[in-house]
Amino acid sequence: MNIQMKPIRTVVVDNDLSFLYELQRTLRDEPDIEIVEECTSGREALHCIREKQPDLLFPDIQLSDDINFNVLQSIDNTILPYIVITASHSQDALQAFDLFAIDYVLKPYDRDRLDRTLERVRKLIHRTDAIDTAIPSNLHDTSAVKPSYPERFMVKLHDKIIFIKIHDVDWIESAGNYVRLHIGKDQYLLRDTMNNIERKLDPENFIRIHRTSIVNIDRIQELQNWFNGDYCSPERENDLDHTTDVGFRAILN
Repeated sequence: MNIQMKPIRTVVVDNDLSFLYELQRTLRDEPDIEIVEECTSGREALHCIREKQPDLLFPDIQLSDDINFNVLQSIDNTILPYIVITASHSQDALQAFDLFAIDYVLKPYDRDRLDRTLERVRKLIHRTDAIDTAIPSNLHDTSAVKPSYPERFMVKLHDKIIFIKIHDVDWIESAGNYVRLHIGKDQYLLRDTMNNIERKLDPENFIRIHRTSIVNIDRIQELQNWFNGDYCSPERENDLDHTTDVGFRAILN
């Protein structure tokens, strides 16, 4: 039997009505996309996010009102939608990665590019593998379906975007409005929150050992027992030396 995927509830934001309607028409051709609101200002979009809690947001990078999309940081992570920035110029699109965006599309919209973006969105939102309908229904075990996780981080570095394989990351630490990715002796800043990053990582490979630290489990070579039941991971080579009263116990149990 087929598993019916829920529609991806989507909000489109643009004060240029011609582009707003163009994107609206294109998205309506997608059977799993449900447009729940069309907004012409950032203020309307913020109200809509809190009110309707969509899955996906397409905001234009340059809106005429005084709302800066950096205020999205103030929205509870549990209702913050996935964001795909729309922009008229590639240099504007680079700002997408300062707004926790997962991707961007340029105007006028290229259908192939938009299709690739939507496919990426689907994988992130559904996070489940399709179950072969040829298997008898009594053999289906949905609890055993393994979620899918992103394989790379996109990091803005000066005037370009680089891609970092997630399995190469040794550990991640909080750095104000950013997170810092540690790979050997190299460090990269990514505009994101620890809670959001944690959701993107496979818990079989990464563990949050502290509110400010997430560690690649394969990089943990040793645990030292400290007082009060805490543990320390002395990974000096990569400057990792943390204690925790919860995180490492998850490994030991």
